[in-house]
Amino acid sequence: MGLKNLIGYALSVLAFLLIAGGTVGYTVEGQIDDVPTPNIEGFVFFSDEALPGNPAALFITADTTVKWDRDDIFMVIADESKKSQCDGIRASGGGFLQSTSDSQTCQYGDTGYEATATNGNDGLEWRVTEGEFYAGIGTKSGTLPAGTDLSLDYEVKLSAGAATYLFSFLTGIGGLGISRMK
Repeated sequence: MGLKNLIGYALSVLAFLLIAGGTVGYTVEGQIDDVPTPNIEGFVFFSDEALPGNPAALFITADTTVKWDRDDIFMVIADESKKSQCDGIRASGGGFLQSTSDSQTCQYGDTGYEATATNGNDGLEWRVTEGEFYAGIGTKSGTLPAGTDLSLDYEVKLSAGAATYLFSFLTGIGGLGISRMK
């Protein structure tokens, strides 16, 4: 067996391992306890820190699921402009006024978020992409908060993206071609 054959087989094995490992993926789980809950019904409050983004979204997919232990809370994921809009309304006192109007902007029922979930048992599902995104929580309209803190369970499943599969497939085919060269 020559050096070309060895390199070709090594590339094919590497491609197979990337495809298999990318399909199986890797899961990270965790829990966050004692998250303070808002005391204003219907309005969303965002964290000050952005969620970790996925700058390699073309190569690695990151599917996130967050579940929580209360049914009077809803959760959202919003981009930076939506967070700024909601923070601006709240800072001007509009959140209190808006809860009595028909507007749903930055409240329960607003459809301008990247992801929304109203049921903690089903949880919030979101595919992490590149950019700055913020998590927000609020109490459902017509429901007063049942407590002052919340426990969150999260799971992030990392797996291969489309470009990784394409690259691995081409590497495997190229490796087989090199191994057949005389």
